[in-house]
Amino acid sequence: MNWLRDVSRAVRRKKHVSSTQQPSILVRCLSTADLSFVGIGCMLGSGVYILTGEVAAEMAGPAAIISFLIAGIVALFSALCYTECATRFPETGASYLYAYVSLGELIGFLIGWNAIIIRILAVSFVSRGWSAYFDNVIGARVFNFTMDVLLDGAEWEVPLVSSYPDILAGVVSLSATVLVALGTELSAKTGRVFVLINIVTVLMVIAVAFVYADYSHLVKHGGFAPMGYGGIIKGAAAGFAGYSGFEAIAFAAEEAKDPKKGLPISVGLSFVTAILVYMGGAFAITVLADWQNINAASPFVSAFEAVDAKWMSIVIAVGALCSMTGGLIACAYCFARAIFVMGRDGLIPAIFARTSTTSHTPTVATMFGGIISVIASIFVNFVALIEFLSLMIFVEFVIVAMACILMRYNPTRDHCGEERNIEHVVQEQKQRQTCNKELSGEINNDMTYQSDNDQHSTSSSTDVQAPRFASEEITPAEMDKRRPTVTAIMEGHEQSCEYNKDLPAESEVNNHDVANGRSCNRFSASINNESIGELTPLLGSLPPTSSQILCQSEKKPGRLLWSSDNPVKTVLSSLMVFIVSTIVIVWIVSYKMEEIRGDNDVLTFVLMVAAMLAVTGCVPLFMLKQYTDEIPFKVPLMPFIPLLSIVSNIILMMRFEPLTWIELGVWTAIGLVVYFVYGIRHSKEAGILPITPNRYTQASKTYS
Repeated sequence: MNWLRDVSRAVRRKKHVSSTQQPSILVRCLSTADLSFVGIGCMLGSGVYILTGEVAAEMAGPAAIISFLIAGIVALFSALCYTECATRFPETGASYLYAYVSLGELIGFLIGWNAIIIRILAVSFVSRGWSAYFDNVIGARVFNFTMDVLLDGAEWEVPLVSSYPDILAGVVSLSATVLVALGTELSAKTGRVFVLINIVTVLMVIAVAFVYADYSHLVKHGGFAPMGYGGIIKGAAAGFAGYSGFEAIAFAAEEAKDPKKGLPISVGLSFVTAILVYMGGAFAITVLADWQNINAASPFVSAFEAVDAKWMSIVIAVGALCSMTGGLIACAYCFARAIFVMGRDGLIPAIFARTSTTSHTPTVATMFGGIISVIASIFVNFVALIEFLSLMIFVEFVIVAMACILMRYNPTRDHCGEERNIEHVVQEQKQRQTCNKELSGEINNDMTYQSDNDQHSTSSSTDVQAPRFASEEITPAEMDKRRPTVTAIMEGHEQSCEYNKDLPAESEVNNHDVANGRSCNRFSASINNESIGELTPLLGSLPPTSSQILCQSEKKPGRLLWSSDNPVKTVLSSLMVFIVSTIVIVWIVSYKMEEIRGDNDVLTFVLMVAAMLAVTGCVPLFMLKQYTDEIPFKVPLMPFIPLLSIVSNIILMMRFEPLTWIELGVWTAIGLVVYFVYGIRHSKEAGILPITPNRYTQASKTYS
């Protein structure tokens, strides 16, 4: 069963990244303003011209303004989690990176796998919208030409395939891809122009709406909220998708000039702008026309036609096309970075990590994703895939919220990405190799030890030193002096904790350890006061470090024993209990409330138990210590905001049909095949490698 153990370790290994800016083949050229426009462009897209009408006409009526406000606040919870993770680890990858660091390689791969397809199909989807909007402005000439010349008047009738090939959408998708490949700074400046035009257009729409406004429309046919509270919440659930582009800012972390300051500011500016634009758009529609008469397909055009302001249709068309163009550029930028970072980590072929020496962009990844998006733009029917894409986005948000919580409670800087002392890592590698040889009988009993003259730490007033393998011989008496002893306070009682007190004499190393099945890895411990918490996943099972012992010494009287033994596993277990319980609660409340009202004792009991478990699962999060040192941006009210983000996303996920979940399962299964066939064997984290600044540049080959 050794292979099963190896696979288990492989899927759980975690990526090591630095919390400081590292040299990268990508160029840090994006200012705070650039980051803000990237986020705004991706969040607005086509949503402000279509989504506002759908929510107002079909869900919330004039109360759509409140729906978009609620949706923006809930989306901000997820954005705050992204921002803390992005400022802590200023690299590209976003959700993939955070999952890899906190939850392990398999979860990280699956999230990255989903992130790639989400962004590629997002480009295709927006391209189809751009094509349809433009074709509508020019009188459907593109559609008529395609049907008459290419299809002889007969539409296609194939499942998941569009009724006709949308060549214009493919051209638009390809154009956005080429622009991103030409350079980050160029695409950012171009996107900024389109986003500015879009914002000016929306401001003009709102201003003209005030001129033609009839405020009586806000209270007609059922009042301000004709669908009631349920309609407002349903509208908020739909409006949430309109804010889902903020993660584009996290993808740009490795190319930001000052990510620790620029990322939080840009997220804040993006959300303020997007919330105001969506609320302003919903207000303009509902004061111009009766909400029952709004055309959800073209809400602004129909609203202005109702007040005889048809000239505004040209302005709206320009704004809509510019808005979608800005979204296209931002989405193409995201899928290129998602593919690039997975190639750099070895989970997909390394060719995708190649970058151009002229543009310093991941050209191979960009063009590969672009080709797929072009094909999808031309042939795929997105009506059947919209819910599938939305579900994957919500799953991604839940994982990032979990990662944010886990990293906040993780006391190990090295585990979270702090760069380790290179000499220390190399020494541990040599020691581990020596131990493996010893266990296979290749080392005799002449093993000697050497003290570490450079690294030592103190706990209270006791000096702690770690034995090491070396060529210097020492006596058994001197060896006894090097057995570190610390005092730990546990459950209010002082206990003496002797580390390696059973250290055998040098003549007993081979026979004693091999006979008892113990690995001599315990000799490789290096004591370092600045390393606090768990062991590095790269080096496998190592003996307790001084940081673990120091963590025990911080225990307060009355705390549970597990509260500092292994905080990461404790928090992960608590989150799993909370999430499963929340899923049960939301499912019962969403689909079984009638049976609950009918005195169904079984469901009532299950609901009560799930509620108790959800509350109990949160208890460790309020007992364990949070580690906030050197975190540039901190999510406020931890863990409340990430937990609220998890709950809100689960509520939204529960509204999807079973077929959508089956589609997600199929795509995940394909990802698992790719990982176990290729990724698990080629991962850069598979070897025991020290973290050096050159690692980031060596992993990304360049070509001219």
